[in-house]
Amino acid sequence: MPDLKRLVYFAAIVILIGLVGGAYWYSTFGKSTLVVSRWLSRSLDQVESIHVQTINGSYTLRSVGSSWEIHVPGASWNLKARALPARVLAYESLLVDLTPYRSIGGFNRGGPEEYGLDDPELKMILNFGSKSEESLTIKLASDESGTVYGWNSENPALVYEFDKKSFDELSLSAENFFDTRVFSFNEEAIHKVQLVQPFGSSWLVEQSEQGYLFSLPGYLKGKSASDSDIKLYIHTLALLRAGKLVLDPVVTEQQMAALTIRLWSKRQDTPHSVEFFTLKDDPKRYLGKSSWLTVPFLLDAESVSQLVRSAFDVQGRNVFTLEIGEVASFVVDHGSTRYVIERSDTGWRLRGGEKDIPGIDMSLWRFTELQFEALPLNNLATSAVKLMQCQLLGEDGQLLKSMTFFADPKLPQGQCWMKNGDGMYYPVSSRLLKDLQGMFPAGKTGITEELSLRNEEGE
Repeated sequence: MPDLKRLVYFAAIVILIGLVGGAYWYSTFGKSTLVVSRWLSRSLDQVESIHVQTINGSYTLRSVGSSWEIHVPGASWNLKARALPARVLAYESLLVDLTPYRSIGGFNRGGPEEYGLDDPELKMILNFGSKSEESLTIKLASDESGTVYGWNSENPALVYEFDKKSFDELSLSAENFFDTRVFSFNEEAIHKVQLVQPFGSSWLVEQSEQGYLFSLPGYLKGKSASDSDIKLYIHTLALLRAGKLVLDPVVTEQQMAALTIRLWSKRQDTPHSVEFFTLKDDPKRYLGKSSWLTVPFLLDAESVSQLVRSAFDVQGRNVFTLEIGEVASFVVDHGSTRYVIERSDTGWRLRGGEKDIPGIDMSLWRFTELQFEALPLNNLATSAVKLMQCQLLGEDGQLLKSMTFFADPKLPQGQCWMKNGDGMYYPVSSRLLKDLQGMFPAGKTGITEELSLRNEEGE
């Protein structure tokens, strides 16, 4: 009896060792097999087209040189649009990097309906550049539990299992690949910009050695545009994206574009362009047609309005340029008093005074930064009143610049008129005038002492 117990005990130990060994083998060698099993063995670098069929429609991604196109069939039309190469390459990488949980053999002996692969939710046909290389077909289907089954023509005898995430990442609509850039250009290469509005401000600027100059409108021909504003506008256009590509016919309200923008790159005769048309019964959106996009697109009215710039908006609005170092004396006529401030070895000094007057260099610099805030006029209304005249003279007494300031109740608050040497009257900020009036009071005596006192008090 004791021998029988020992025999049973020994047999139990042997069975336990077998179970532990089997579990170890399965966990080690079984999992290792799953890890090293490959879904696709060949590279997709030479793929020329990818035909994608989903439950919501089909489309084809086609390689064209170094770029890609997307073809979308319709009921009575076929759409061909630019595709983003980076999106296509990412899609190919997803296909190659799919990692199955496991594979099931014997699929080539029948039974695709068991996994839903007889009518898959997602089917892809990949064609390669080499005629000797067969096309690759991929099918994916999911069941109610969320398990995804995959099959490819490279390994027709196997069915693979994947997680739901893999299926969602590959079930992309055609819109995911659309290139929605309205323009494609090198910002640094743009040398000419034009904006056209049938019933608004239109202009054309061209780059020169002195910066951007106006060619149109005629009254601004040869005058400077604001380089910073033009470059910012070019950058804004480079970032412009279509709100939505139009895949169905759309009726525009008018045949003439409400807004046209053109940009020319160096050594290119054909401009980059976009036209915006108003839509019938849809005032909140515009239909756009661009030289880059091969299909029309929609853009909201607010975004289109932000693209509108008048000639005034992009005009170089500095009233004049001045080399401050050339100024030797500064003459101010305010009311009945004339001030003559002269440059000395230590700074600026009132003629006949003994102390330097700080702030003159800053005032001269502010003259160079002064910009007109609306279009200048040739003549002023009778409501304008002269307040102050300033003259800037060189070393030999020659007149460099002459400015006259006028107050006008018809101007917006905070503005005054300034007449420049060219005879035009410019609406400018009145801040500089007020500061000059504070520094050089009208009709006062004891000017030197008063200026010294103001400087000591920090006014």
